[in-house]
Amino acid sequence: MRLKLSDILKATGGTLLCGDENTAVTSFHTDSRQAKAGAMFVPIRGERADGHDYIQSVLESGAAASFADHPVPTGEKPVVLVKDCREALQKAAAWYRDQFSIPIVGVTGSVGKTTAKEMVAQALSAKFRVLKTAGNQNSQVGVPITVCGLRKDHTAAVVEMGVSMPGEMARIAAVVKPTCAVMTNIGVSHIEFMKTRENILKEKAHIADYLPWSGTLFVNGDDDLLPTLKETLGNKVVTFGLGPNCDWRAYSLKEADKGTFFTCQSPTGEKTELFVPAAGEHNVRNALSAMAVARYLEIPAEDAVRAIAAYKAPAMRQQVIEANGLLIIDDSYNASPDSMRSAIDVLSTRQVPGRKAAVLADMLELGDFAHQGHREVGEYARSHGVELLVAVGPLSKEIAAGYGEGAVWFETNQQAIEYLKGTLRPGDALLVKGSRGMATDQIVAALKE
Repeated sequence: MRLKLSDILKATGGTLLCGDENTAVTSFHTDSRQAKAGAMFVPIRGERADGHDYIQSVLESGAAASFADHPVPTGEKPVVLVKDCREALQKAAAWYRDQFSIPIVGVTGSVGKTTAKEMVAQALSAKFRVLKTAGNQNSQVGVPITVCGLRKDHTAAVVEMGVSMPGEMARIAAVVKPTCAVMTNIGVSHIEFMKTRENILKEKAHIADYLPWSGTLFVNGDDDLLPTLKETLGNKVVTFGLGPNCDWRAYSLKEADKGTFFTCQSPTGEKTELFVPAAGEHNVRNALSAMAVARYLEIPAEDAVRAIAAYKAPAMRQQVIEANGLLIIDDSYNASPDSMRSAIDVLSTRQVPGRKAAVLADMLELGDFAHQGHREVGEYARSHGVELLVAVGPLSKEIAAGYGEGAVWFETNQQAIEYLKGTLRPGDALLVKGSRGMATDQIVAALKE
């Protein structure tokens, strides 16, 4: 990225408090430690710290410029006064995005956004030079910073778009302006703030606000709510899934050690044999969405098939690890009731000589649904072949209660680690999953030692 400060002033409507408007900006950063030469600092007011307190030190350490939402002591380097720094970043990114006429795929959903994003990007790599969201930088700040990562040599982009509060999708959709989009599902993640799944659907549907007249919204047809978008968006909506009424359909699934073979049928009846190197029906749907987007963008089917077969799971997202005689399914990045059930399904299909065990930790941001959601996960684990259940964290007491006799509960990861090291045996398979705030990746690391 290379923008003149004059462009940023034009995009944001900001006022230059000092400095030269011809200053070049090559990146945006909200972390004062990363704002080096060429960077424009975006000071965010947080619960623990206010980025405005670091403006002077950031500029002294080499950053090119900074936003500010109130007059601050200035030196020679540019400071741009705006009403809201986060909003200014979004406006600058939206202006920058408009400089590119390339396919941009937006990806959202309650569960599986990051995996779907990775798989779609992998499929598009067969034809395009793809920019994709790094990790899960899908927030009100992460999305515009991702968009500002576009370079002249990029020929497509895949942008993960997450929301947790009402009104957020409309704002980031105005930044990304996707030319097509994917919606994985509507679950109960962030229901604490959205209150109902119907509200979550309404919020996430704003991803389609800026779709061009020829744009397509690919949605999971097996979800009970997503197909209803056809009532409002009509022919823009194309479904994918395992059900017979899906436009893109997968059938004849065959589980293998390192993934799933299946037949993919397009809306025109074209049949293609695919292998996705990831377990579970949810990953078959992810591969279907990737295939659907690839074909929409005129990538030959055989090229998309080869690309999808080379997919590698992101860290801490159902990575299968063999360590010390154990088969560990590391799905420790995040958790919701929906993703817990999908992960348990993956565990249940593994053929191992030993027991099937699971460490399930707290699921956060469930609000009034927390009690029911945790208990139902425990019940699901019991009914789907989990032979040893270890619950970690205060909320997970309900997981243990739902599982019933035989479940064990611990307050901390360290307590769980000590128990697992004395209980697990070679040949056992272990699923590890919990919300990011529970840091269950510590358990995986300890068992790998």
